[in-house]
Amino acid sequence: MQLPLEVILEIRNCSPNTQKYFEAIHRENERLTRENAELRARVNLNSLNSSKPPSSNPFIKPKSLREKTGRKPGGQPGHKGNTLRISEKPDVRIEHKVNHCSHCGSDISQNEVTGYKTRQVVDAQIVPVVTEHCAQSKTCPVCGKKTIAAFPQGVNHYIQYGDTFSSIIICLNKGNYIPYDRLSKISKDIFGIPVSSGTLVNIIHECGKSLEDSMEYIKSQLKQASVVHFDETGTRIKGKNQWLHTAGNEQFTYVETHAKRGSAATNDIGILPVFEGTAIHDFWKSYYNYLGCKHALCNAHILRELTGISENFKQTWSEHMKSLLVEIKRSVDAAGGMLTPSEAAAYEIRYDEILSAGDKENPIDMDTLARKNTRGRTARSKARNLLDRMKLYKRDILKFMMDPEIPFDNNLAERDIRMSKLQQKISGGFRSDEGNEAFSNIRSYISTATKQGISMFESIYAAVSGKPLFTSDNH
Repeated sequence: MQLPLEVILEIRNCSPNTQKYFEAIHRENERLTRENAELRARVNLNSLNSSKPPSSNPFIKPKSLREKTGRKPGGQPGHKGNTLRISEKPDVRIEHKVNHCSHCGSDISQNEVTGYKTRQVVDAQIVPVVTEHCAQSKTCPVCGKKTIAAFPQGVNHYIQYGDTFSSIIICLNKGNYIPYDRLSKISKDIFGIPVSSGTLVNIIHECGKSLEDSMEYIKSQLKQASVVHFDETGTRIKGKNQWLHTAGNEQFTYVETHAKRGSAATNDIGILPVFEGTAIHDFWKSYYNYLGCKHALCNAHILRELTGISENFKQTWSEHMKSLLVEIKRSVDAAGGMLTPSEAAAYEIRYDEILSAGDKENPIDMDTLARKNTRGRTARSKARNLLDRMKLYKRDILKFMMDPEIPFDNNLAERDIRMSKLQQKISGGFRSDEGNEAFSNIRSYISTATKQGISMFESIYAAVSGKPLFTSDNH
C-alpha cells in the first residue's frame, strides 16, 4: 500500500532509527495484507473460479461462465431429438370390436368393418430364456469308443450366464455405475435371474481382460493422431491414492491408472513420449517436458482462474481478459474455426495491452526480489503468477485462433475422465488392481464406441461374445 505524501514527509523528519522502524512496520503490513488476501481467496475457491472439483463446493448459487444467447430453453432448430416412432410391422396386433352403435344403441356386430383407428404401445418384455445345448454321444461300431459332439465356443460349463445377460450387467455397472449389491437385487427382481456379487465381479473382470487388444489398438491410434487431449485425476486403489490418466480425441479414449502423476506416469503409459501432434492440456508442468509435440492450453481453466482473481482480489484486468477470450472464441466460431492473420494480430495486441494493465495492478516487489536471505522461489500472488504464465505461454493459449483443429478448451478430456469421479462418488475406490484395470479398459472401450456412434450395449455384446471392436484385426 502506497503511503500518503504527508505521511512520508513526516517520517523523513524522524530519526534514522525511527525511520527504519516505520519501514519495517510498513513492510510487515504489506506482507500481512498479501497473506490475508491469499487466505481469503483460498477460502472462496470453488469449482467455478478454480480447478477444484464440484464435490468440494459449499452451497452456492451456480454462476455460469456462459453468456446469454437469447435462445429459448430446450431443443434448438436442427436438433436431432429422440422420440417414439410408429412401427410399420408391430409384433402384436389386438383388434377391438364394435358391437353397438354409440349413438342409437343398435346392434352392428355383424356389419362390415369400414376402417380402423390405431394406437401403438411400445413396451419391453423381460423373460429369462434358458437354452439347453445337447451334445450327441455315439459309439463307434469299428473301434467301440465313444465320441461326443463339441459344444459351441463359449459354452464351457454345465450351467452359465449368457452373453446378453452379461452385456446388460456390464452396461449397468460400468456404463451406469450401479454397485454390485444393488445389481444383484435388480437381476433377481427384474430379470428373474439370481446372481451373486462375486459372479458379477468375475463377469466384469473377464470383460476387462478381453479388451487388452482393443486398448493397444486405441493407444496406437492416439500416438498417430494430430490432436490429443490429456488430463489426470486422483483415484483410490486398495486404500492408496493413485492417478487416473486419460488421453483422447474425437474418435478414441484411453484411460490408465498409475501410482504417479507426472512424467514417470506418462512415460510408462507411452503415448506422450512418441506423440508428435498437438497436446491439449491444463497447465500441469510435466506436460511441457515433452518437446517432440506441440502444446495448447485449456482456456476453460484460465477463465476459471480469471474469475477467481476478479472475485477474490477485485482486479479489473482479469475481467477484461475474460471478456477478450470469450470474444475471440465467438469470432473463431463465427469464422468457421480460424481467423485471418490480421484478425489474430489485432486480438494479440489487445491481449498484450490487458496484460500490461495487469502489471500495473500487480507491481513486482523489488525489495523482496533483491533480498538474498530467502530460500526457494519468491512467493508471488495468484494474480502475478497467472499474469506471468499468460505472458510466457501466450502462443499456446491463443493457438486456437489460427488452427481449426485446436479447440478453445480441454473439456473433451474432462468429459472422458469425469466418469471415474462418478464411480468414486457412488462406490468409492477399488479393492483390487484387477477391478481398477477392468474399469479403465471398459470405460475406454465404451467411450470410444460412443464417440464413433456405436451403442454401449452393441459394443459390449461384441466384446462378451469374443469379437471386441477396435482391434487391428477388424480395422
